[in-house]
Amino acid sequence: MNHLKKVLREHNFRITPQRQAILQVLYDCRGHHLETENIYELLVEKGTKTKKIGLATVYRTMELFQNIGLVSRLSMENLPARYELVIHEKLRHHHLICLQCDQLQEIEERLTDDLKMQILKEKQFQVADQPMKIYGYCSKCQ
Repeated sequence: MNHLKKVLREHNFRITPQRQAILQVLYDCRGHHLETENIYELLVEKGTKTKKIGLATVYRTMELFQNIGLVSRLSMENLPARYELVIHEKLRHHHLICLQCDQLQEIEERLTDDLKMQILKEKQFQVADQPMKIYGYCSKCQ
């Protein structure tokens, strides 16, 4: 949490009670991909001691956190964006997305490096450092 607060300060943003509460929810749920509405619901469930946090505040805060690199945003077709806390020690990863239940599974980048090299070799196309999304069906939905 101290590192996350430091990033806010480095970008000249105050650590308001609302931002602190949202950061805490993200920290408590690290490793998960949360929609803005999920974050808001968790704040309400926790009964945060800050003055009431509205859904619009959560949306604005997530946009701010994305812009300064505290969260990564995962956009999926026809679904709300999901956010994940960025922890620098964590390997970059890609996602498997179930078309039936919208479940996300992470794939570490080292598993996709061979594919990227094959694309470069066969197609002479350099894959940018963008997250890869592979759509299909999870084991429960097959």
